[in-house]
Amino acid sequence: MLTTPLPKRLSSIDEDSDTIRTIVFSLADIEQTSMSQYLFALPVEAVEKAIIYPAVRGASLKENRAVLKDGIGIINIGSQTLTIVDLRQKFATIDPQQDSSKFLILFHTQSGELCGMPIKDAPALLDISPATIRSIPLAYREVNQLNFVSQMAIVPQENGLESLQILLLGLNQSSAQSRIASNLN
Repeated sequence: MLTTPLPKRLSSIDEDSDTIRTIVFSLADIEQTSMSQYLFALPVEAVEKAIIYPAVRGASLKENRAVLKDGIGIINIGSQTLTIVDLRQKFATIDPQQDSSKFLILFHTQSGELCGMPIKDAPALLDISPATIRSIPLAYREVNQLNFVSQMAIVPQENGLESLQILLLGLNQSSAQSRIASNLN
């Protein structure tokens, strides 16, 4: 079980390399949707830790089905009740009994609330160059239910592998834009 929290003082902007430090992950159970080609990322300072998704979640979520609405629910972890933000609900119907998520990222919202997000596999730490970040057109976001994200990174891979397409969640847009502008000068 991954219970060691990530360093809270770690900034999402790496001053030495001029990159944005992120936690990158994929969502489970969206393989048959148009969103299967995307990864997602949160700024590293927003992430508290990643844990193995509690085994009792199916029963827990089923009991709290009235609370689940548009991908928002609750889960009890230890002595805390946390909000679950399940992005998969935006793209597919997820049966709690068939959920294949293996990990839960615990992250802080902009207001400081600790929440959980189910993910497919263990997340990875990735430094993203501001030069790879671009805005997602509003029309595309509206059609594909992506109103919660406005930027993405196209990260080239070595050995002829296809570039990673990473949707950036919770990234301070003005900070990323100022980094992009400084790289152009």
